[in-house]
Amino acid sequence: MLASAWIRYTVVLVFGYVCFATPGSDGWPWGMDQWLWTGLRDFPLEKVRYLPLATAVLMVTADLAGRVARLPTMDVRRRSLWACAIAAFSGGWFLALRVQRWLGDLHGIDQWPLPHWKLETAEPLGVLTWYYTIHWGYALGLWPSEACQLVSVLSGALSAVALFLWAQRLTDRWPLLFLMILSGGFSVLFYGYPEKGTPKSLALLFWYVYSGTRALQSGTTGWMLASSVLLSLAALMHGSALSFLPAHAWVLWRNATRRQALAGVAAFLAPVVLIAGYAWMGAPYAGGKWGNVAAPIQWIKAYCITNCGYDFFSWKHLRDIVNCLLVLAPVGTLCLPEALLRARGSDPVAQWLAVGSLGFLFLSSVWFPVFGYYADWDIFASTPYVVSTLGAYVAPRDLPARSFQGLAAMWIVSNAIHTYSFWRAFQVGE
Repeated sequence: MLASAWIRYTVVLVFGYVCFATPGSDGWPWGMDQWLWTGLRDFPLEKVRYLPLATAVLMVTADLAGRVARLPTMDVRRRSLWACAIAAFSGGWFLALRVQRWLGDLHGIDQWPLPHWKLETAEPLGVLTWYYTIHWGYALGLWPSEACQLVSVLSGALSAVALFLWAQRLTDRWPLLFLMILSGGFSVLFYGYPEKGTPKSLALLFWYVYSGTRALQSGTTGWMLASSVLLSLAALMHGSALSFLPAHAWVLWRNATRRQALAGVAAFLAPVVLIAGYAWMGAPYAGGKWGNVAAPIQWIKAYCITNCGYDFFSWKHLRDIVNCLLVLAPVGTLCLPEALLRARGSDPVAQWLAVGSLGFLFLSSVWFPVFGYYADWDIFASTPYVVSTLGAYVAPRDLPARSFQGLAAMWIVSNAIHTYSFWRAFQVGE
């Protein structure tokens, strides 16, 4: 998929035709890509049936156009000015596209009383910042949902800056790399999606990837400390970010000097100790002692207490995992097997991203069926982001310039179509 354009064309066109030619029992197009239709459920079925095939044709056309286009390279001299401009534009874009409806934990938040609890086991820092966001919003005359939406938009704007800094370090065709990532469906979290921890956690992961890349490329203690602190903060925002910890320990700490590794461990533990101390001092928290930290073990039927509608070892479970990945990172998911193979070798950044991808895939596999992939999709948004980052890192490193341009064009067009449909699912009523 990464190196061979003809394999890409074949896979995409066959995939599009199968989805087009195999309607489900309810008349909707059926396939691994079924989430694509959720945002188009008010369209006539006979029109929607043609969309997967049309999408495949557009993807191949974009790839061919990208290969023949003469795109100029872009050198960045004043990065601070670029960063400010990208933050302002991205923030405005995310604000304009903010979701009007949302899934997840905060239905009816505008009718809730002001929260009095400040911590929650699975996302302590996320809930703490959410608590103050709502209270400050109330003082400013904002609805709780509006205050949370503004924080998500701000998180997205800062994420765009981190992605810009990361992309322009890797290639002089950084705008392609930038758009490959930011066009992914997981960015809908930044479209004003009001949740307690996941938008902020994903934003911190963007910065973590940038600082981790700098740490591995430079070998300096400062970047090692920064990456360790950022990963800790991301995990405290939402526990799903801990899926990156095995990669961080195996690659960053293992490849560092003993003193750097010890400093990195201390930097990682420092925010945890502060939050634990705050809890020990009596900060009010929600739920029981363990909250939903034990949720991943509920695939064992003896521990399953909620929403275990189908067996863990079932086709439906696998289909949900793949659907989630294909909607939020379609081409990145198809390129994943080859990207993992290409990550083997002496490049520590590729190894780190590969192990991180495996960690998040493990999370996506074991967490359900306690939560639904569609209703709680934000829990799994980090997986397609990290998977996309691995493919996007390997592509400009291993492919000729024209091949990379073609892949990037297909990737961006596919993301744009899928992300639009997924975003539209939050605008269309039931």
